[in-house]
Amino acid sequence: MTEKNNASGRPATSAKHAKPTTSATSTKPAKHVVAAIIYRDNTILAACRSEDQDQGGLWEFAGGKIEAGESPETALRREIREELGAELQLILPYDTVDYNYPEFHLCMEVFICTLAPGEEPRKLIHSELRWLSPSELLDVAWLPADENLVMTLGTLWDDIFESQHL
Repeated sequence: MTEKNNASGRPATSAKHAKPTTSATSTKPAKHVVAAIIYRDNTILAACRSEDQDQGGLWEFAGGKIEAGESPETALRREIREELGAELQLILPYDTVDYNYPEFHLCMEVFICTLAPGEEPRKLIHSELRWLSPSELLDVAWLPADENLVMTLGTLWDDIFESQHL
């Protein structure tokens, strides 16, 4: 896989950390989704999937499927309104993560975001929301597709968030 750089100039985690695909002609369905790493006061927002959802009890970054005809940015704004009842202010492309789950291939476009002034996220579909500092990132069990992304965030926290002038 060719390594590419993300918006911040660092190598994209998808090139280094994704599980290898089984074959170029795999019949596994693909899901193209967006995810928001929402930053505030030197913390990021983590969301726990409800027990009635697939992989319930695991933590994720809020986001969801890109609908036909939607740009990733439009999908992200829609998903954050639906999942958290909040509006985003800043959206910066960060990385693309490719991950093979047993049932499907996930392509996740990840963005660094801030909430619009006065916005506070709400638990509309998640069982819990937590603002995590760098030292708390591993205090929760993340979805498999998010694990390497979280490790990169923990390692490069200052570079990621200071360089973005958040």
